[in-house]
Amino acid sequence: MARLIALVVLVAAGAATFLGLRPPDPVPADTPASEFSAERAFPVVADIAREPRPLGSAANARVRDDLTDRLTGLGLTPRVESPLGNVVATLPGTAPTGQVVLAAHLDSVPQGPGAADDAAGVAAVLETVRALRAGPPLRNDLTVLLTDGEEAGLRGARQWVRDGLDRTTPTVVLNHEARGVSGQSLLFRTSPGNAGLVHAMRAVPHPAGNSSLVAIFRLLPNDTDLSVVIGAGRPGIDSAFVEEPEKYHTAADSPANLDPASVQSQGSTMLALARELGATDLAPLDPTASGLPPQPDAVYFPLGDVLVTYPVAWEWPLAGLAVVGLVVVAALARRRELLTTRDALLPGATSPLPLVGAAALAIGLWQLLLVLRPEYADRPFLDRPVPYEVATVALAVLAVSVWHVRVRRRVGPCAAALGAAAPLAVLGLLAAAFVPGAAFLTTWPALGLVIGQALSVATRNSTAATVLAAVPSVVFLAPFAVAAFGIGGVATPIPAVAFALLGLPVVAVLDPVGRRAAALPALALVVAVGATAVGLA
Repeated sequence: MARLIALVVLVAAGAATFLGLRPPDPVPADTPASEFSAERAFPVVADIAREPRPLGSAANARVRDDLTDRLTGLGLTPRVESPLGNVVATLPGTAPTGQVVLAAHLDSVPQGPGAADDAAGVAAVLETVRALRAGPPLRNDLTVLLTDGEEAGLRGARQWVRDGLDRTTPTVVLNHEARGVSGQSLLFRTSPGNAGLVHAMRAVPHPAGNSSLVAIFRLLPNDTDLSVVIGAGRPGIDSAFVEEPEKYHTAADSPANLDPASVQSQGSTMLALARELGATDLAPLDPTASGLPPQPDAVYFPLGDVLVTYPVAWEWPLAGLAVVGLVVVAALARRRELLTTRDALLPGATSPLPLVGAAALAIGLWQLLLVLRPEYADRPFLDRPVPYEVATVALAVLAVSVWHVRVRRRVGPCAAALGAAAPLAVLGLLAAAFVPGAAFLTTWPALGLVIGQALSVATRNSTAATVLAAVPSVVFLAPFAVAAFGIGGVATPIPAVAFALLGLPVVAVLDPVGRRAAALPALALVVAVGATAVGLA
């Protein structure tokens, strides 16, 4: 019964977490004028994305002329900046300390109409300006920047930064992108020294994205228009929705496939940030222009509708606390004769094995698929085929459960649970050292397990404490593991390792023993084989 209760609690925690990741419902057109409405913005998307509009095309010129007319209708005075054709307009503030820039790109790739990338961003900018005009005036200037030639090498952004960005005016750029046609709009990148920007993010009603995305994106070669702004030492935030990436840069990036909820998510985020930054002293946020000292970086992640933030400098102490706590709990358990020194060392020393095993099994699955379906080698596999995703998860569960059963039989439940926390604690330290901003993903799950085991050892009653201690693992690692499929697909071992990290604390809580010990690995193997067969069929 205790394990059933544990399973129900963890499933409920996971369900609540994923329900919170859904984009908000589209707001109808009859909502108050000062609010963002996807229903009002969507006709603009449909008009812009009638056809592909690459740089230099007749469709591109049509859209540019249409956007200047729309901005004029909103009471602004747009200008087209040669030679590329960026469309720029400014709404003056009442007592400006600088300018907030709403940026999106008006061009598309030649092979698709670019409804999400980036007609949705352009339409959201226009609807945001309309909503701002209907409310109290902003303190700071608001600049609309619709760049051209983004798909041709960020050419419009380069021109604007070179010729249109004043070197002495504090500026914050809010850039809007898409790498799919659905999902929440993620605040996925900020400029360095982001503490002030993160503070502004707390005004977003349904925040999505976290600082691990910022840390990871800084290591990748991917670019957006904001890359040029950051390269010039100026501050900004990138946001994008990224679900259904198989439609990205294809003919399927059409208004018919674009989720209006994603437009609502992007627009309501944009409007909240514009209002917050529009009332903020921008000088501290842009030290390049103001000459003020740079700000530190901050960690941020949403818990429900609350954005949790703290200085990135706290990552080292928190990660260190998890490691020290693990050692202290092991010592306490040894003192209470719940384990020996050998019992404590064996799980920690072997805990990387399930991660390596999950990666090896995932690589083996992909190689098998290439043998059976050689044509898979010619596609990026971003379309996230569900049967193969299920097989990948099952293989991760197989690797973790085999390790747990063998270790648990040798050293008992307490040592096995501490061993499950060890990789999370060590990864927290490594992330604090090499990927600042991402350590929270494993540090908080490790701290949860350490606290739970401490209570279990102190009270000699493991069930309730251990179950509650595993909840942070589900809350932080489950969304990351699912998102890993969008990063690497089933062609890489990244999702399998992510699910193995999640599986370590979950399997430790469920703690299959006795005759049931072999049931979980066997079930995982059957699911992996069955899902692979379904995918091939």
